[in-house]
Amino acid sequence: MVYLVLLEQLTRRKLLIFLICLLIIQIIYFLIGGLTGAKPTNVKNPEFTLCQYHADHQWIYLHPKGICNEVQLSFQAKKTWKDFVFVIQLPRITRWFQTLTSFIVPQIEYDSRVNLSSNAILTYDVRLGYKTDEMYKDSNSEWKLEIKSRESRSIQCQPRYHYGIENKNIPDGYICEPIAFFELSTLKYSYYLINLQIIDENGLSQNIGKLKSFIFVVIHQTETFTKVWFILKTITFPIVLAALIWFCRQMKRAQKKYSNLDKLLFLLGLSACILNAPVEWLTLIIPFNGFQIYSEIRQGFFLTVLLTFWLFFAGEHIIDKSAHHSFWSYGKYIVLLWFASSILLIFELCQRGYQLWNPFYSIWSTRTGRNASLIFLILAGLSSFIYIICLIILVVRVFWNIRSKQGELTAMRRIRRLMYQGAFYRFQFLLLTTILCAVLTIVWYYLSQIYETDWVWNKDKPSKIQYSGAYITGIYGMLNIYVFAVLILFSPVISHVDDMDELTLTNDDGNVMHLTNNQTSAYEMISKASIS
Repeated sequence: MVYLVLLEQLTRRKLLIFLICLLIIQIIYFLIGGLTGAKPTNVKNPEFTLCQYHADHQWIYLHPKGICNEVQLSFQAKKTWKDFVFVIQLPRITRWFQTLTSFIVPQIEYDSRVNLSSNAILTYDVRLGYKTDEMYKDSNSEWKLEIKSRESRSIQCQPRYHYGIENKNIPDGYICEPIAFFELSTLKYSYYLINLQIIDENGLSQNIGKLKSFIFVVIHQTETFTKVWFILKTITFPIVLAALIWFCRQMKRAQKKYSNLDKLLFLLGLSACILNAPVEWLTLIIPFNGFQIYSEIRQGFFLTVLLTFWLFFAGEHIIDKSAHHSFWSYGKYIVLLWFASSILLIFELCQRGYQLWNPFYSIWSTRTGRNASLIFLILAGLSSFIYIICLIILVVRVFWNIRSKQGELTAMRRIRRLMYQGAFYRFQFLLLTTILCAVLTIVWYYLSQIYETDWVWNKDKPSKIQYSGAYITGIYGMLNIYVFAVLILFSPVISHVDDMDELTLTNDDGNVMHLTNNQTSAYEMISKASIS
């Protein structure tokens, strides 16, 4: 009795039907994100309202029954920055938005009498208040303090010139880079209020130019996309879990000892199930401050396991015969991968972890934090680049070795030769699919950075397809389909062979070559056929 993996036993017709079904499901994933009109994020950029500061009022707000006395920024009559308050009151927010990220963009006018330093540091006191729906309906209720903080940010601006005027050397203003403001990982309340006061005492906020106001840029996930995303994860989770259970059951039935590849297959399926578990539904009922960190960690864990699996998948077919098939045989590759993942994890914990207590914190706000972040990201980028090079080298060697060894199949009987040739082709197809998944994942990352309107050439006629939504749901579906496919196709299947001579061939030198035995999968023997 021998065992084969399901990939070996499938005929070309059955395999083609299986792949067509997966392709149809993949197209559905893309269409769900593209045709439901579910744009992933929404961006708004209102301007702060400048109000007169009132010492006898804890909060300055706009509505309901606002107490904001809108004023023009003027420092006449010995007024200073402490006499003004910048106010932003957010419209109603639901928990379907999941997270809220914001930036502020300084609006600075040109004035030859006011200096704008290239190293200007803006220091301000900021308070975040909130109200529930019940509190907002009650006009007598007071805003409650969520968090207050004193922050310092560097202002980076470039002069803006208007070439239609006579003196082209005098700018008519400045274009400033966005400044990280705050990030809420959990939206507990429906209404939020922000009061910001610039601090100019004790030498703070000096040489910041003729600052007139701030543009408030707020980014949140759209309610429609969140619902689509939750439903997709709810449907995908039991399917991948069923494939994992199927794989474990087949391993038990075949009484097959777990190899390194089998262990990674199990870990890959487990990490996919953790990623797909629709625990996001709980955030609609019970807000949890650390949920975003949990989501980032499980996503990073899945991608790290997936990249590790790709290394093993390619490396198992070119490892030297004299080497032991152990985890440490791939140490030089694994160390790079997990080193990069650890760096990104540390960076994530430093940034998001501190934001649990202070959402206005930014690791980029200080020179030390900025330099440390850049070092972390550069090291992670270099490690990722080396990993990609190593993976490409492994894949090229696999294809080269398989091609060189295919000539040895001529010594087989015709039926047996056709079976192994088919297995070779199926393996190469699976390897090409792996490469395609890796390439599309990288492409998706860069395309996700492009704003939605960049895809619309005719902006007067809005596109009917949300490309960014289609890519997010499509790549999510592709990775899960890939995990589902490898769990199914690499599940061991028991095969009874009466004539062991059929599995034995003689080469041109008269030496007997055994392609399988009682304890070895034919797929593993095909793998070893590609060893140089």
